[in-house]
Amino acid sequence: MVSFRLLKLVLLLFFTVLCGLSCMCQNESTVRNYIEKYRHIALKHEKEFGIPASITMAQGILESGAGTSSLTKSSNNHFGIKALGAWRGRVYLAWDDETSKSRFRCYDSAEESFRDHALLLSRSKTYSELFKISVYDYRGWAHGLKKAGYATAPQYAQALIGLIDHYKLYTINGGAKLRPGKRVIITRYVDVATPVLEEQDVLDDEVVTEEEEAVVDAILRYVVDINDIHCTVIQPGETLYSIARKYDISTAELLKYNELASERMVKEGDIIFLDRKKKSFSGSRDYYVAKGGESLHAVSQLFGIQLRGLAKLNGVSEYILLKKGERIKLK
Repeated sequence: MVSFRLLKLVLLLFFTVLCGLSCMCQNESTVRNYIEKYRHIALKHEKEFGIPASITMAQGILESGAGTSSLTKSSNNHFGIKALGAWRGRVYLAWDDETSKSRFRCYDSAEESFRDHALLLSRSKTYSELFKISVYDYRGWAHGLKKAGYATAPQYAQALIGLIDHYKLYTINGGAKLRPGKRVIITRYVDVATPVLEEQDVLDDEVVTEEEEAVVDAILRYVVDINDIHCTVIQPGETLYSIARKYDISTAELLKYNELASERMVKEGDIIFLDRKKKSFSGSRDYYVAKGGESLHAVSQLFGIQLRGLAKLNGVSEYILLKKGERIKLK
């Protein structure tokens, strides 16, 4: 049987050739290097504060783009923590979910950011219930963080779980891959640091969970160039706000570039352009053959063409729904 990862890669390459797109997928080595660089800090904080190392690493990967986001590079802020309340340190201004740039905490080092994250969770009453959950129960912690309001993205917990499953972050503290919906029960310890979980709680490492499948799919399509315009694909747990923060672009600009009336119109898997689309397609294809039911806006996003120009080129309304087999001119 063809492996899941190979199948995903084959489908991605097929789609790339078919649509004439130039894909620049984020190299997974970036994430793995990030894990190797900071896992010892996460494990140290697990022992000191009781926060699962797997959760710390997954949040760091998600919030900082594995250390590649503009916010992280400029401020050493790996967890998107804002400069609110009694913060007296330096601040970095970046777009978030506000009408003006938000104030984020600046740190002298990544280690300082990781420690501030640990202090935030361990000292706040908001997250106190989490510390009743086993450090090996990363699923319980992920859903607990979402419930406590750490992030507003609907799929935030699933994104954390998917990252933990895919990168085997549960092994950092000697844990195991967990079944959905099961409570972690530790029956005994092999040694002081290595637990033995009940079989009903544990999955084989090679089993691909739904959360992992979603994350792997997003990783394979993480960053692309379409029609020579830089863009990204919304990952599980991401929102238009988080993309704006990552690339230091206002949400208003993202809405304009993508010809959207509201941030509520975007969903996981959507293409988001980081600059203005072009008036026509510069690739080798001249036509797009509709599958049926898609909007002209969806085609404009697929090929990086301004909606108004695409409608004018084809002599149709911007709001038309395409019929199966209908040919749309791209140039």
